[in-house]
Amino acid sequence: MMSERIFDVFGNVFCGGTVFIPRSPSPEIAMKKSLFLSCFVGILAIAPVTRAENLSHLSQLFSTRSCQNCDLTATGLVNAKLGRVDLTGSDLRQANLSGADLSLANLSGADLTGASLAGANMAGANLEGAILDGADLRGTYLSGANFTNTSLNTYYVTRAVGLLEANVSAERLYQWGFIESESNNHRMAITYYNYAADIDPDNGAIYLSRAIASFKLKDYYSAQQDVTFARSLFEARGSQVGIDASDRLLAQIDLAVNPDSGSGNSFGNVVGTITSMLFRLFF
Repeated sequence: MMSERIFDVFGNVFCGGTVFIPRSPSPEIAMKKSLFLSCFVGILAIAPVTRAENLSHLSQLFSTRSCQNCDLTATGLVNAKLGRVDLTGSDLRQANLSGADLSLANLSGADLTGASLAGANMAGANLEGAILDGADLRGTYLSGANFTNTSLNTYYVTRAVGLLEANVSAERLYQWGFIESESNNHRMAITYYNYAADIDPDNGAIYLSRAIASFKLKDYYSAQQDVTFARSLFEARGSQVGIDASDRLLAQIDLAVNPDSGSGNSFGNVVGTITSMLFRLFF
């Protein structure tokens, strides 16, 4: 019977065994039916709920390539081919767009709060007025994107490409540089620090952080130049914390250049101390 076959298939796929439900079940079969029903209830309890509007809007998106002001919250679109789609004003909060192709997509006014865009291709995407707060942009390609009035309050930016085209504050650039440095992407960190220094040239913390990144790349000359300049800025401000942090790093640079000049704390310990100082200096 068809109903028996349905139970059979469901039992194999979800419950790990065949479950036949004949019209007059024996006690043994009745027990299997009970086990099946328990399994079915368990599946319903853990299965994600997909709202009708999500399904309707998804269907519209893939059939017309346009879904303005759609509700696509928490939708799974991993590796989806969405190049040039129109998602103007759509709600994509918590959506999983990891690895998706969103090149030249229109996401103006879209809410991507908490969305995963890791590894996505967003080259040339229109992000005017979009919200990407808390979005995962690790490894995301954003070259040529329109960042006009885009909200980018996120720290998941490791190895993202194209964020330097966004109009953000020196503080945000400094934070992104710090994140890259913590991930051992020191050259990218230095690039962020360069842009931050262009906006806020009198902030000693930026130069001190850039000096640390240069030191880790064994570019001791650049590190010494930056930390010396940072120290002069801290002196002008009367910041003893900044002066002490600069002196600690200068001592490490001298030790690296002249290893026989003396002994001291390991660089890792010194950086940890300086890092705690930096947060007090910048924020």
